[in-house]
Amino acid sequence: MTREIPVKGSELDRLSELVSIGAGHAASAFAMLTGRTVWMGVPKVIERSSPAAGDPSRDFMTGVFFEFEGCVEAAVGILFHAPASEAVVRRVVGMDEGELSPHVIESALMEVGNILASHVASAIADTLRQRLLPSIPTLAMNAAGTEFERFVALREGPHPVRIESSLIDESGELGGLLVMIPRITGTH
Repeated sequence: MTREIPVKGSELDRLSELVSIGAGHAASAFAMLTGRTVWMGVPKVIERSSPAAGDPSRDFMTGVFFEFEGCVEAAVGILFHAPASEAVVRRVVGMDEGELSPHVIESALMEVGNILASHVASAIADTLRQRLLPSIPTLAMNAAGTEFERFVALREGPHPVRIESSLIDESGELGGLLVMIPRITGTH
């Protein structure tokens, strides 16, 4: 069942606050996975008139995408720049040097994405005291920002609102971006 979500006012503020709560939990999980302190950025709400309008996520190389179903229906992406993607994989698998096989890279990124998305969903569900489940992940190994836009367009239709929060360590080496695009069935 698709719910209509107003794109203005208090509902948008509520969604932004939920992303903030979820991003905080994702940052804590990311810190535990990498052994580094990770901060989250203040969520930014980006309203767009069309899917092609100004997409700041286009610069991201890899990403893991999910659909959230339950109390908040949305597409969610966890995106990484190429250097951050490799650094995350190396931290998670404990391999500072040497060549990483494509299977190890894909597997590690999927697992990191799955853990972070699960923390986001769990934090939002706990806050609302309702059910929220992430789907099976979809992995993008090239042009993740563009692939995420395709992922959203195929599933969600028009998406005039996106909420983004950065996840970054002190050095900037392990940075990522959490993006939530709530399902919109109409405009107000």
